[in-house]
Amino acid sequence: MRYSELFGKTQKTAPAEARIASHKFLVQGGFAKQISAGRWALLPLGMRVWEKIYRIIDEEMQAIGAQKMVTPTLHPIEIWQASNRDQAFGEEMMVLDDHYGRRFALGATAEGIMLEIVKMARPSYRDLPIVVYQFSQKFRDDKRPRGGLLRVREFMMKDAYSFAATEKQSLKIYRQFYQAYLKIAQRLDLKVTPVLADSGAIGGSLSHEFMVETPIGDQKYFVCDHCGYAANIEKAEFERQPINLDEPEKPLKTIKQPEWVCTMEDNEKYYHQPRWRYLKNVVYRDEKGRIIIASIRGDQQINETKLRRVVGAQKLEPASEEDLAKLGTKRGWVHSWGHKNALYVGDYGLTMVHNFIGGQKTKTTDTKNVNYGRDFKYDLLADIVNASPGAVCPRCRKGHLQLKTGIEWGHVFKIDHFYSRAQQGTFIDQDGREKLLWMGSYGIGLERSIATIVETHHDEKGIIWPANVAPYQVYLTGLNLGDEKIAARAEKVYRQLKEKGIEVLFDNRPDASAGEKFADADLIGLPWRLVVSARTGQKIEMKARSAKKPSLLTLSQVITKLQQT
Repeated sequence: MRYSELFGKTQKTAPAEARIASHKFLVQGGFAKQISAGRWALLPLGMRVWEKIYRIIDEEMQAIGAQKMVTPTLHPIEIWQASNRDQAFGEEMMVLDDHYGRRFALGATAEGIMLEIVKMARPSYRDLPIVVYQFSQKFRDDKRPRGGLLRVREFMMKDAYSFAATEKQSLKIYRQFYQAYLKIAQRLDLKVTPVLADSGAIGGSLSHEFMVETPIGDQKYFVCDHCGYAANIEKAEFERQPINLDEPEKPLKTIKQPEWVCTMEDNEKYYHQPRWRYLKNVVYRDEKGRIIIASIRGDQQINETKLRRVVGAQKLEPASEEDLAKLGTKRGWVHSWGHKNALYVGDYGLTMVHNFIGGQKTKTTDTKNVNYGRDFKYDLLADIVNASPGAVCPRCRKGHLQLKTGIEWGHVFKIDHFYSRAQQGTFIDQDGREKLLWMGSYGIGLERSIATIVETHHDEKGIIWPANVAPYQVYLTGLNLGDEKIAARAEKVYRQLKEKGIEVLFDNRPDASAGEKFADADLIGLPWRLVVSARTGQKIEMKARSAKKPSLLTLSQVITKLQQT
């Protein structure tokens, strides 16, 4: 490709809103252009990267025996309603009505519609497992699209689905996808850490996110420094340690307390005790109108995902002043026991402290020397708080959890009967009876893959593409192209490289300076830069994008080196 003919040229300035490298360099390098908030067009350079990522993913899906197909973009809304996924996705789900008044969801994911298609085949145990995948456009009305291609409202996803007769068969497929994702990441030159994750709106009992560590990531996760246990912040467990259980339990007392003492900061200011010494209550309302009081230590933070899972809620939102008034209380005055018409849930950490302060605040009093099990007790005691850096690993109990930041590049879900039960997705087993299909779901976003690669492969000058996904292998530039001999020499090199099957972007601009061409070569980030000029004579200057110094080689030497890489 001649640069003069390329649609999508480099630009000197980055978008004013660009805060991360991939956003900046993909726009400046002519790879992508934003159409509206969260919606992007891939220009020819970006499309070449996209196609190479597509091909790598496609090959690895074929390697594990998955079969490619395609489903409609518009899904009958009834399919989503059957499993309440329309409620779980909430405002992120995009819907429309056709001119007959029928409502459809723009596909955000395809578990439901894939199950409907499999149901139509009325499979028997002999037909299972069924493993299918597609590359399809996905739509999610994200309230805050940001980061260029990292978080968008419309994107291409490789989404795969498995249907099995038994949990053992389903888990085997899950592991095949897990390993396939590791292979794909390796081919994309991405260092991934699979972490245990909450299944969220997709549903199911087991899932792993494939995290790429980077400081600009929007995901937090923990990794044990001893055994490698890894889980995202919504899922991470930890071994709770006794804080002061050697302290004898003291008699419960009601004490005077000023009215202004309502928050953890107020408690610290008034009592001069560490935060773990206080009881803290956080109040929520779920989609059914239930009021949930989560009781934890003052030094801990509620994990709403864990809490939602424990109480069986789809959504949680902070209780309103009206909700609190119905309980006979207000913010900062919520009791750790005694409120009627509320579900109390406590964290395991309540059992690690003797002689709490708080729990029964009134206008002028509160309690101290409060002990869980003696003075109050809940029907539900569970893990409902965030792990913290340095916490003891729950698996090996030797290592400590290290907090990391990253990008979620891929996700695999073992979703069991979540959809098949709601949608009556069954097969005929060998005993002649109908049984529920065991399902799995597996996704990778292609645009996010592009951005993630750039975030982990760049320097201050621009992108450094891994060879497997670079839009071209070589950036060939001719200097002093006003000289007919040099121009002819550069054209000859271009033709011979193409004849050898080498992908070349030829910067044939006669009026661009050497500095401008070299800057664009670094910005676009192809693996190799070749220079033909008066100074190189009959040789060619060859430099790897990440190298500091070039070499002078003959054309045959250049071709040999390119064919070997």
